[in-house]
Amino acid sequence: MNETPDDQETPPPAIWTDEVTAPPMIDIAEAAPPTDLPPIQIHAAEMIDEDVTVVDERSLPVKCWSWFCNVLDWLFGMACVIAGLALVATIPIAQFLSLGYLLEVSGRISRTGRISEGFIGIRQASRVGSIVLGTWLMFLPIRFASTVWSASQLIDPDSRATAGWRIGLLTVTVLMIGHIVVSWSCGGKLRHFFWPFLAPMFFAMWGLRRIVSSQRLAPIVRPVVGTISKRLLRDLTRVPPLSEWFPPAILLARVRQGGMYVSARDTVWEFAVNMRLHYYFWLGLRGFAGAIVWLFVPVMLIIATTQLSLDNQQAAQGLGGLAGFIGSMLLMVVVLYLPFMQTHFAAQNRFVAMFELGTVRKLFRQAPLAFWFALLITVAFAIPLYLLKIEYPPREILWLPSLLFVIFILPARIITGWALGRAMKRKEPRYFLTRWIARLGTLPVVVIYVFFAYFSQYTSWYGPFSLFEQHAFLPPVSFLGL
Repeated sequence: MNETPDDQETPPPAIWTDEVTAPPMIDIAEAAPPTDLPPIQIHAAEMIDEDVTVVDERSLPVKCWSWFCNVLDWLFGMACVIAGLALVATIPIAQFLSLGYLLEVSGRISRTGRISEGFIGIRQASRVGSIVLGTWLMFLPIRFASTVWSASQLIDPDSRATAGWRIGLLTVTVLMIGHIVVSWSCGGKLRHFFWPFLAPMFFAMWGLRRIVSSQRLAPIVRPVVGTISKRLLRDLTRVPPLSEWFPPAILLARVRQGGMYVSARDTVWEFAVNMRLHYYFWLGLRGFAGAIVWLFVPVMLIIATTQLSLDNQQAAQGLGGLAGFIGSMLLMVVVLYLPFMQTHFAAQNRFVAMFELGTVRKLFRQAPLAFWFALLITVAFAIPLYLLKIEYPPREILWLPSLLFVIFILPARIITGWALGRAMKRKEPRYFLTRWIARLGTLPVVVIYVFFAYFSQYTSWYGPFSLFEQHAFLPPVSFLGL
């Protein structure tokens, strides 16, 4: 047996964090050949899963102010979504974007079971809306100067006032365009467009923080404020650099960093891709096609009724009455299922799902009252909109009835998605009595809707073909009306 030299110290045993005794050291000289070694036992420390909780270290006043700003931003974004859907709905072909968004709202709520998931793209819409609104407001001084210069040009083109207004127009145009570019480069929020008016207040707050955090006042302020709240003291003594909030400083810092054009290009491209316009368009186009397939036969039978009623022959009138009765019955069935068929299609993203009647009937048995309530809201919000079709609005204000369409239809889509999501969470049908109460309750709902839809052909500017303008299932503004 080999002896260990005196000058070579035996290494101490390994220290294990979990206080597990380490295996004894193996003398390499006495060890068997590698092929005869027993399997090595690895002592693995037990893994401990811990939940990491993110703690907001901001003070209460800062939290309240941040919450207030977030709420305002969300409400502004929601208003921008509604306005954007109404505007897009008045543009031919682009209407399918509006319908696709509404279908995605109901489909996403149905998949997740959470109503909050239906508010899609609110923050992105807020940013787009702020850019559009801020830019439009910044063009108002240019329009005013242009109007005054044009009037002066007509009255006395050679006067000093005309020349002065022309110079003023050029000056205002250059300044405002530069201001718009600076605002865009800083992010395009509304406060960036009004930074000349907000700068005194922000500079006062910034200067106050610098004074409070200075070495002269720190020994006085810290004990007083620290006794109230240490977080408030930390917020008051934190002095943000100008490049974080002052637009000219932000622009100057980005110019110094370089690559400003590439960064702006990539940011705009990524923003446009995240809006998923192609997805909404394709979803709306397929949802429109599926709804037309469901509505085609009953609507054509009702239109045939109107045409045959104009014939003087008694047989034709009798045939028209029969066709109208059959068409009305079929339309009731379509109204009963189509909102849920479209939501099921949007949730599955399969065109065939638009015609899976058995699946929707099964889901109805699992949440009958929710289905009845969703159908009631859809019909109740759709019927008043028929009054807007009595007279064709001028092209300049076509977005106004479209705005009302979106305001009424969006809640109906949300509730329909909620009904399907509620049904998907349940595995067993509800009570027999509950199902039949819901079934009987749907009868007056669909009868009232078909009644208004049938007689809308006599009040709409498109006559019988206005029956295809089922805004509860199609784009908010009829595709045929453009």
